[in-house]
Amino acid sequence: MASPSTLVIRFLLQLTLLLSVSACGSHSSPSLADSLAAHLPMSSAVQTDKFKLSAGPCAADGYTVMIQSGSLRGANGSSIALPSGHVLDGNWGSSGTAWLVGNPMQRVPDHLHLLWFAYAEDKFYEGDFALPQDKIYALLKAGYWDTDKNEHGTYNEFIVCVLPKGGVVAWLQGGNQVVLGRFQGHEVFPSAEDYERYYGTANRADFVRTRRAEMPAAVQQEIKAGTISPKKWDEYLKTYPWHVAFNVPFPLYTSYNIHYVNEEYTNYPLTRDATPYNQVLLTPTPKPIPSACSFYGQAAHGSRYELRVEAFDEAETQAAFRTLQQLSPQSPITLLFTLDKPFQKAALTLQNEAKAIPLTKSPVEVFSMD
Repeated sequence: MASPSTLVIRFLLQLTLLLSVSACGSHSSPSLADSLAAHLPMSSAVQTDKFKLSAGPCAADGYTVMIQSGSLRGANGSSIALPSGHVLDGNWGSSGTAWLVGNPMQRVPDHLHLLWFAYAEDKFYEGDFALPQDKIYALLKAGYWDTDKNEHGTYNEFIVCVLPKGGVVAWLQGGNQVVLGRFQGHEVFPSAEDYERYYGTANRADFVRTRRAEMPAAVQQEIKAGTISPKKWDEYLKTYPWHVAFNVPFPLYTSYNIHYVNEEYTNYPLTRDATPYNQVLLTPTPKPIPSACSFYGQAAHGSRYELRVEAFDEAETQAAFRTLQQLSPQSPITLLFTLDKPFQKAALTLQNEAKAIPLTKSPVEVFSMD
């Protein structure tokens, strides 16, 4: 028999699905995490409960930065250090930089403070950003069901990514990864004393020139033309009301894996029962554009198969989503998998009531699971 807490979470999942479906025409509909935060009973526990947490930094690919200082701060002076002093030039949505500082058990933070230097722009940026504390607490408490270990798991790391023009995006990472917010910093002008504390006696013009020479040619061209922009990553953060469908009966028999261009990913369902989790995929709810996926379903003749897209062609897929949304803004979008009769081949089409666009550059692999 399911525990009371599991039953509550299942109810919240169903509620989230209904909220998303009822508002599928809006790109600002409540996410799963937002609905959990809105309906889980909050108390002083959000200020006192502790979780094993760390933080890692990253940068927009090709745009070199250095984090001068950073921390995620919570109640009663608690603080999770964001590693600083490292030159970062990529890994949108993931971090290979980690510190083990102090007690790993931390309260849920409510603010992110960040000071950094952007080499491409030759500017210092700073920001003190309010984090969605209730949303973070709800995610940490709900966690997910780790189907590999057959046990409950939860998130354990904050990822903080710096964008061009002072942008910042934060995620909560574990077996799944969820966007917490997009923030905007402001330019600051350190005193001579502060600058020396950051870089010693190094000549600013020299080290900026050196770092820029190591950046990709496309970024160097943007620097010369004055066209540096966060637009690419803000496009990644957009959501569209879409769902997955199949041309033949293909009920999912276990949880799916999907990655999105905004670097959210879901590898595990939220409970042992994957049905509500799968329904979110099969119902036109607001989601980012996919970047990779694996779906596990059963054919009418009883055999089981995996449909896998190792990598969606980014330009083709983004253009198709934008086109369909422009042609019919209120129409849900369908990502249709068309399988042949022997279940050996499959093709992808993105469509709504206005148009069908084949995704010819995003090949689908079909694997027998029997």
